[in-house]
Amino acid sequence: MNRRKIENIFAMCILTVFMGQIYISPYTYGFRLSLAVVVLSLFLLYFKDYNELLICTLVGIFMFAFRGMITYLGSGNLNLRDVIMIYIPVIAFYVPFGLLFHLLEVRVNSNKPLNFMLTLWVCDSFSNLIEAIVRKVWTSGPFDKIVMAIIIMGGLRTIMTYMVYWLSNYYVGKFEIDQKEKYYKELVLFTSKLKTELFFLEKSRDEIERTVSFIHEYYHKVNDPDLKAPLLKIAKDIHEVKKDYLRVIAGMESAFTMKSPLNYMSNRDILLIIKDNMVKIAQKQEKKIIVTIDYNILFTLKEYYPIISILNNLAINSIDAIHNYGHVYINCLYKNDLIRFTIKDDGVGIREDKLNAIFGAGYSTKYDKVTGKMSSGIGLTHVKQIVKKHFQGHISVNSQVDKFTEFIIEIPYEKVGGGL
Repeated sequence: MNRRKIENIFAMCILTVFMGQIYISPYTYGFRLSLAVVVLSLFLLYFKDYNELLICTLVGIFMFAFRGMITYLGSGNLNLRDVIMIYIPVIAFYVPFGLLFHLLEVRVNSNKPLNFMLTLWVCDSFSNLIEAIVRKVWTSGPFDKIVMAIIIMGGLRTIMTYMVYWLSNYYVGKFEIDQKEKYYKELVLFTSKLKTELFFLEKSRDEIERTVSFIHEYYHKVNDPDLKAPLLKIAKDIHEVKKDYLRVIAGMESAFTMKSPLNYMSNRDILLIIKDNMVKIAQKQEKKIIVTIDYNILFTLKEYYPIISILNNLAINSIDAIHNYGHVYINCLYKNDLIRFTIKDDGVGIREDKLNAIFGAGYSTKYDKVTGKMSSGIGLTHVKQIVKKHFQGHISVNSQVDKFTEFIIEIPYEKVGGGL
């Protein structure tokens, strides 16, 4: 047994002993019906690799020592022998309880409510009965009434134990599900960003190949040796860059071609992921933003990563356009084999003379005032390229200064590879 187990068992004993001070004593001669059994049962259920008999025996010894010490120190009428005789029978409860807990396999039945409660009830009632016999409690009242009280209290403690155990499992399970959902949403957002980066890496690869071809063509046309050497070196250097690009692209493609547990995603789930991420970003920026999502029909998409990347970037732009308080509305409309996404905010808006420039290469209104670094987002230029080149779709924008900004994306349904 390692040190951690010893510490855990010691903690179980101490907590059980203290919970043993919450009790009723229907009869005399030290016979108690306490909540210690509820706590002990829960410990035995949660710590499944711990020996039941060992824990229960130690709890019995701790309980005997604690109660005996308190009584001996607080009473001047009882000697040590009298105190021992009063409280030694408590061990007669905990040892049989641990033995029955093991023999009746209460842990195994924990997922079967009826079997679980019956076996735990037997453990509780039978062990209490043994303690009552050891204490000779019939000398203080009718034995049949004592037995009935033991059975009733055992049943009540069993029900209480089951309720606490079920509720704790329910909330723990709910917490684990929430954590898994949170991890999954973050993973989907992260993957969508990588997929988008892969799209632009492939685009850059094509541009590099065209540049290398152009340099080679120009190299053969130039007769000046002083120009040929630099051109050749530039071509070789660019070729090396292209090979690095190809290695990165191949690695990312191999990762994405691995079997995925999720091949399709519904438009509702996409909108919920975007909304959750927006709420998190708004809270981080200490902004009060209401996010509303809506759709007219439920359908699935196979090409959901690029869609998430597009919507997420436009949604983040909407958050940035709102100073402190505002509303962002995201709508998905399916009609006539066309999907229309609308992202609208009531932020600062875009000046009319800037509307034609926002999709231009290098355009950005977001930068760090301290460092001067521009935003690392994919930008509206790249959003437009994904919409047009990847989906053969269309993106437009409407805006009025200090009133609203509305981006509208239209994509042919066949391009997302989904199904209704």
